[in-house]
Amino acid sequence: MRSCREMPRRRDARCGRNWSRHSPCSTPSDLRRSFWKRLAMLDTEPWMRRFPATVSPTTSWTVLFFPHSGGSAGSYQELAARVADLARTACVQYPGRAERGREPLFTDVHVLADQVAGALIRRGEAGPMIFFGHSLGAAVAYEVVRRMPDQRRIVLVASGHPAPSRLKLPALDCVSDVRDDSEDRDKPLIELIKSLGGPDAGLLDHPLLRRMFLPVIRGDLMAHSRYRPEADSAVDCPVIALMGTADPLTSTQDVRAWERHTSSGLRVHVLPGGHFFTQQHTGDVADILRRVMTAHAGSSRQGPAR
Repeated sequence: MRSCREMPRRRDARCGRNWSRHSPCSTPSDLRRSFWKRLAMLDTEPWMRRFPATVSPTTSWTVLFFPHSGGSAGSYQELAARVADLARTACVQYPGRAERGREPLFTDVHVLADQVAGALIRRGEAGPMIFFGHSLGAAVAYEVVRRMPDQRRIVLVASGHPAPSRLKLPALDCVSDVRDDSEDRDKPLIELIKSLGGPDAGLLDHPLLRRMFLPVIRGDLMAHSRYRPEADSAVDCPVIALMGTADPLTSTQDVRAWERHTSSGLRVHVLPGGHFFTQQHTGDVADILRRVMTAHAGSSRQGPAR
């Protein structure tokens, strides 16, 4: 068997030239178009992280995840894998974490939503979409939907978050972003995070990991605490609200109040567990997303039914 070096070069029948991975048959105009397309992608790439797919999805749906405080794209890999046979999956990557760790943390949910919506619009995503946001992510996803030009092709799944008009976060004096390097300053915040049982709670037991992740969680919580929706704001897409039976940050009334913020109907699903019930019931959450997509598979190009 000949090595790669010994293999003869193939010739393109259309232009009679040798070609390789970078086709010399590309015209200068093709190269220019490719350059500007790649340049445009660089502008939006930091905001989206696509999850690798092992199979081709059977629908035209895209599921876009919006992380909770301290979360990143890695927080939603398991849930994404459970719907990857039906949809393309991706996660919004907030600044200040993972490969964006050198960037400043965001401080304003409205500004963040402007940036994410702008990135989505520039990408020109086609087909119906599910925006899945948990906790802080639900607020960000809601604000991004409000900025999208065609909201009717979106389904908003708001998980572990009260309706915007009923947002009442616990007192966050302990999360103050005033500079103070004492360990005593961190104790109330650590206790709050552990009481909610988040996926990152165990990291806070390790001093090195605590120094890495605590500033991110603190920054996200402060941004969330400052968030105020516009009066009487609403979206023109269906909303599915998820809540845990023992979540201290939501109540049945808080979740059902999402009905005031949509012109396209609300469905509520209640699952056992606390604030991070999604971690304990990933399969159930995935089934809810799958039912949305399969129910409208026949009309997926037009978007979800109202």
